[in-house]
Amino acid sequence: MAGRSAARIALPRGLLVITRIVGACLAYLAVLDLTVLLAYGVGQTLVPDPARGTFGLLALGVAEAAALGAVLLIWRLVDRQPVVALGLDGSNAPRRRWLKGALIATLMMGFVVLVGYTLVDGATWDVNSDALRAVLALVGGLVGFAIQGPAEELLFRGYILENVRKQWGLPHALVVSSLTFGLLHVSNPAFGVLPFINLVLFGLGTALYRVYVDADQLWGVFALHTVWNWLQQVVFGLPNSGIASAPEYALFSVSPNASLPSPFWGGGFGPEGTLAASLVLVALIFAAIRAEGPGGYEVAARRD
Repeated sequence: MAGRSAARIALPRGLLVITRIVGACLAYLAVLDLTVLLAYGVGQTLVPDPARGTFGLLALGVAEAAALGAVLLIWRLVDRQPVVALGLDGSNAPRRRWLKGALIATLMMGFVVLVGYTLVDGATWDVNSDALRAVLALVGGLVGFAIQGPAEELLFRGYILENVRKQWGLPHALVVSSLTFGLLHVSNPAFGVLPFINLVLFGLGTALYRVYVDADQLWGVFALHTVWNWLQQVVFGLPNSGIASAPEYALFSVSPNASLPSPFWGGGFGPEGTLAASLVLVALIFAAIRAEGPGGYEVAARRD
């Protein structure tokens, strides 16, 4: 009797997947916000003012590490799946894949800043005169974003994509993981239509990169996300998804020409609010779709 009753009240498979995704997102955000609040309190009371910027970047990494851990726990305890099934096969050349993703992100953000901001928009550049603070910010920022980027990728291109793909197939997984990634940033400053489009394109591009280019592994998109954020905020001193960068905690300060329409300079949202970003993200999507060989379409077909 007990077994039959349990079977009758069991959630349909599709609804169970949706419940898991919503639960994972809520757990991620709850752990992230709580850790950020704790870190903010520590920074305001115990950290000297000159070091608060670097501490904030490191604290971001700590908060994202906690959120990442929450998603991994849900995957292991609720989904009851091995970590490698998320795309974390440590024997599958993770270093080489990470370096390749980092190079691609450098080329993409380099185009956005050098062509979009400098040549088209006419932005001006300043260099941080405090070399020590700049170096600390570069190192601290890289450490922080090396955790923040993978944490978001693990949730969206890992947990969400895998759950939706198993239930409804890869096309639905690409759409759902990309849209939810864009919606995650709705509350960010200066959010608008073009930033949302670009964030969805970023989510789609990284998902396709994982599936078609990187042998269904997450290592490459970990690096792509990390270096993309690090370059725009800490190296070039531009807003990162609407979060402003303090000039004293960046190597350069790229000041856009705000007299042009906002799609040329981001409208306060930063590079992700520009048409230049749209261009490189569309290029990433098409390049990933056209990828051939190991990690290409054959891998995606097997997983479906």
